[in-house]
Amino acid sequence: MRSRRRLILVAGSLFLLGSVAAAVHVGRSAVDLQQALETARTDARAAVDAIAGGDIQGARDATDRLVRVIAPAVPDDPVWSAAEGLPGVGANLSAVRRAATAMQRVGEDVAPPLLDTARRMRDADAPAAVGILRDGASALDSAAAVRREVSDDIGSIDRSALLPSLADGIDEVAEAIDRLEPATDGAAQAAAVLPGLLGADGERRILVMVQNPAELRTGGGITGTFLELRARDGRLTLGAQRDSSDFAPVATPLVPVADGEVHALGDGIGRFVQNASMTADFTVTARLASAWWQRSGMPAPDAVVSVDPVVLAAVLGVTGPVQTRGGELDQRNVVDRLLVEPYRTLGQDAQSRWFADAAVAVFSAVTERARPVSLVTAVSGVVAEGRVSVWSRHPDEQSILTRTPLAGPLARQDAAGPTAFAAYFNDATGGKLTPYLSVGLGVRSGVCRADGLREVAIEVDLASTLTPQEGETLPISVTGGGIFGATKGFIAPTVTVVAPPGWYLGGLTLDGRAVPSADALVGERASITRRVDIPPGDGRDLVFRFVAGPEVPSEASVPTLLHTPLLGPVDVRSGAVSCPKA
Repeated sequence: MRSRRRLILVAGSLFLLGSVAAAVHVGRSAVDLQQALETARTDARAAVDAIAGGDIQGARDATDRLVRVIAPAVPDDPVWSAAEGLPGVGANLSAVRRAATAMQRVGEDVAPPLLDTARRMRDADAPAAVGILRDGASALDSAAAVRREVSDDIGSIDRSALLPSLADGIDEVAEAIDRLEPATDGAAQAAAVLPGLLGADGERRILVMVQNPAELRTGGGITGTFLELRARDGRLTLGAQRDSSDFAPVATPLVPVADGEVHALGDGIGRFVQNASMTADFTVTARLASAWWQRSGMPAPDAVVSVDPVVLAAVLGVTGPVQTRGGELDQRNVVDRLLVEPYRTLGQDAQSRWFADAAVAVFSAVTERARPVSLVTAVSGVVAEGRVSVWSRHPDEQSILTRTPLAGPLARQDAAGPTAFAAYFNDATGGKLTPYLSVGLGVRSGVCRADGLREVAIEVDLASTLTPQEGETLPISVTGGGIFGATKGFIAPTVTVVAPPGWYLGGLTLDGRAVPSADALVGERASITRRVDIPPGDGRDLVFRFVAGPEVPSEASVPTLLHTPLLGPVDVRSGAVSCPKA
């Protein structure tokens, strides 16, 4: 009996010592891991900032430091695994390990292919860049997949079970990983699409639509000029050109357009070439452009690209100034010289020739002297503003493009999430008055209704900066001359606000009074459309109201607002809906 008690005592002592040793081991490992994680988070921030700033070597150095610090500290033993199952402390240990593992995988599996491709692309010309992207396509796709995987894992960690300081740290790790998404996904998508688009598998024909936002359309402006670029092995050559005046209107739409858009904006979307970008669906815009191009006797394009003069300004920042028959164009003067001056001083035919000549000069400079990386960097801002859209008639490429910011207004609204609204503008004056149109935008949300459903109010404030004298004396090419139904000198924008799926119409007010509107449903999206006529020096305030359906939770995130690219930046104000007093 005494021997048995001694054995139990010894066993208990050994168990206690083992538990203490395990606790010490886990505690020491946790401290080491926490310190490594703090250092690695600093390196991760530095790496992400360096990537965003184009500092490839800086990003490489920060990534290497991150891996050296975090890799040895990530626990991989049964004692730690067992401790993760303990109540309370286990959730914290598991979160720390998962965050550290995520950082390690980003450092080892995500950053290297991304940075290696960026380093090789830095000084490459277009043919070399095509080869680099094709060679790196598989590795870049894998890197993007790993980033998504670790992001999903970090996102699934229950923050409520963690110590507050640790929860904040996990949020910071998640934010750093999410900030890599544009770089990883963008690189993978570019590698999948660009080689084929630029003729790696044989010559491609790219139709470029140069839109003129002096006369607004949903996608930017009327289509003023068409240019054909021919691509082979990354080399671009300029082909045929057409002006909008080369395309006569047709009696019936060339391509089917959604009934809701026809109801709100008319069937001119498909009947007049200038209205090709009036639809929010860039697939329809591109098919219309392709149909118009083929009616002029040209072969069907492999791709359609839409840009505007603000994009041309960004391109000129890379290529440098270009010489045209009308003088030198550079990054600072191109918008004013294309969208304001000609309509004050030139006749209609001369305006069209000048616009086309300028577009040809800029794209000739692109084909002759633009480096791909510099060009992509220069246009990233205007892409984010929705000024560049791309469509491919090759299904494998188009399926990728639809998941990018290049897929047009409707796709950008989809990508912005389930609380993204959009405000689109279409000018009805028949002139070029956008430079004189001031636009203010706001989005307000809240719950005022007894049923608890959320309401959103989209505010659109419009004003004309024209003086009455300018309204009378400016040329018809600017004012429209009253020919198209708007009083001479009045600006007549048609405004459409499109809601996300699950939202319903709540009415429209103009200067505080309820007014009728053209209401439509396109797919699952409800929209409200109203034209307003603004006298010189005057303004109008529109408020578009929507009500969330029962499937939209009342605590849904704050709504966002996208809009037609305008000539200048627009700050979108936000706030709460004013509930009526009882």
